Amino acid sequence: MTHWIMRLREQAAQIAKGIYPPDHVSFEGAPADIVLLSQDLDSLARAMAERDTVQKALTHEVHHRVRNNLQIVTSLLNMQASKVQEPAVQEALGQARARMGTLALIHRMLYEQHDDGTHGKIDLSRLMTELCSQLRLWHRNRDGVEFVCDASAIAVPLDSAMPLTLFAVEAVTNAYAHAFPHGRHGIVSLHFSVVEDRDALLCVTDDGVGFDTGSDAGSMGRQLMNAFAHQLGGTLDISSSAETGTMVKLEYRIAA
Repeated sequence: MTHWIMRLREQAAQIAKGIYPPDHVSFEGAPADIVLLSQDLDSLARAMAERDTVQKALTHEVHHRVRNNLQIVTSLLNMQASKVQEPAVQEALGQARARMGTLALIHRMLYEQHDDGTHGKIDLSRLMTELCSQLRLWHRNRDGVEFVCDASAIAVPLDSAMPLTLFAVEAVTNAYAHAFPHGRHGIVSLHFSVVEDRDALLCVTDDGVGFDTGSDAGSMGRQLMNAFAHQLGGTLDISSSAETGTMVKLEYRIAA
């Protein structure tokens, strides 16, 4: 009897891990009550698998619908931006478009990889590469500004990918908006790296005119970057001068 009980425990352990394949052969010759218990566990495993399939399909559809709705909002912002002349309003609409586009990008990636978005992860190298392509497209009228981007290949949870990517958008769009006035040429760079799989560094730099880092402490962009850094449990550091340009640095520890 002890042998059959151990077999039932192994069966239950496999189900708990989500990797249980039905195996009726292992219980051939077992007492009738043991066989019934094993069949009950089989039924439980099938029910769990069906529930997970339905849940993933529903979440997949949610990502699809959210992505489409965000793309519609982004298109509306584009239309509105094309009709206004005031630079400050155009900048505000452009930043709102970038934020919406970033969220749409993440949901598109989740949709494409059939991720349930709960315990799933996103390839940050691919995410940052596509984000940088979007940012180049949105700032294509700034042909005098070169934008370079590189990111370490690492999979990160969705709940950290969101604030990290939105932080990058704020830093890059701020550089485009303020670092190169009056058609000045220059370079904006985004670099993301991970040391020993845990300590992450996102650095956005430009070789522009620089600014007084104490003058924009209450700006929306600074507040958002602080909020995203806090959400990641990290630290934000900004240094700037007319000689060297601006460096925006975010350091945080990736959750194990």
